[in-house]
Amino acid sequence: MKKKIFGWLAVFIGCGLLSVGWFYYHLPVISVVMPTYNRIDLLPRSIESILNQTYQDFEFIIVDDGSTDGSVSLIQAYQKKDKRIRLIQNDQNRGIPYSRNRGMDAARGKYVAIMDSDDFSEPDRLQKSMRFFQKHPDYKAVNSVYHEMGKKGINNWVPPKRWEIIFNFANYYTNLAVYDLNFVRSHHIRYDETLISAEDYDFWSKIWLAGGKLGMINEPLIRLRRHRSHTKEYYQNIKTVRKIVSARLLSRFDISKEEADSLSDCALMAKMILAPLVAKLVDPYVLNLTYQRQCTSEELPEGTLYVKHFDFVDYFLPEDNNLYIRQKTNEIYQLVSRDDSTAEFLNPSGEKEVYRIMNDGSLGLVENLN
Repeated sequence: MKKKIFGWLAVFIGCGLLSVGWFYYHLPVISVVMPTYNRIDLLPRSIESILNQTYQDFEFIIVDDGSTDGSVSLIQAYQKKDKRIRLIQNDQNRGIPYSRNRGMDAARGKYVAIMDSDDFSEPDRLQKSMRFFQKHPDYKAVNSVYHEMGKKGINNWVPPKRWEIIFNFANYYTNLAVYDLNFVRSHHIRYDETLISAEDYDFWSKIWLAGGKLGMINEPLIRLRRHRSHTKEYYQNIKTVRKIVSARLLSRFDISKEEADSLSDCALMAKMILAPLVAKLVDPYVLNLTYQRQCTSEELPEGTLYVKHFDFVDYFLPEDNNLYIRQKTNEIYQLVSRDDSTAEFLNPSGEKEVYRIMNDGSLGLVENLN
């Protein structure tokens, strides 16, 4: 009898040790990195939006950047309830780039999900980000459209093939993305700690220049808060940094810094079209289509639909009886139904495609990530 008791006790203790060992030595798939500074009023909602994710295989690295409002005590209280939280404290306020780098250095996951302490994530943000990488393993970062707090609707969505063009002029990639940590480390990519703003545009451009594709999920997975209380110097600094990054990207098309600073976007796009390397750097069809839409007055048939998809941007030209011709491929699509928020098509294979009507009037295909 005693042997049985000791035997079961040994099994129980062994299982307990295995569980503890798994917890401490298991490498999470995602490392969520969230810098924070004096956000005690907004922290609970942001923290809980991560802890309540449907995807649970993550660690949560919170980098306190010298807070003086009791944020550390609040984080420690959450840490006692959930061991996935790891608190890192800066010795003084050092800024977002330094804090993100410190969180990235401490990360053990395959992917890093960026989180800001004044925003919050929808419950399926991490799950849908992981499904995206499973479907598109050649992409090195993924973002999503977002709801801006205090406003209706979602922000405009720019599909990846338009990143090749638009990203040369401005940053359409928010600072709340998920990226491949191995790719970033192997290319020695870091946030520039000398920047006080637009550090995200600089960071994403480095990933892109290193050959990393930037993806987008056409579903709002973030609720983002905009602050309008910064100084004029802050906003001027954003413009300055954006110009520097933009000039760096445009130089790939043999466009000088002086031209990047002085020419209009349309003039720069025209130079991109004529650049000898354009075929290697962007999709010429998409570049010409974007130039046509933004820089010419060419009239299109009434009822033409401008469509954004994960991997294409195109016009659907109307025919008879709710039939549309896709300009790029000359394929026939049938419009089944349309209301104020969605449109449903049958593609040439007879499969249903559901589109969300974006706030610029274009259609964005809702990619099936299930």
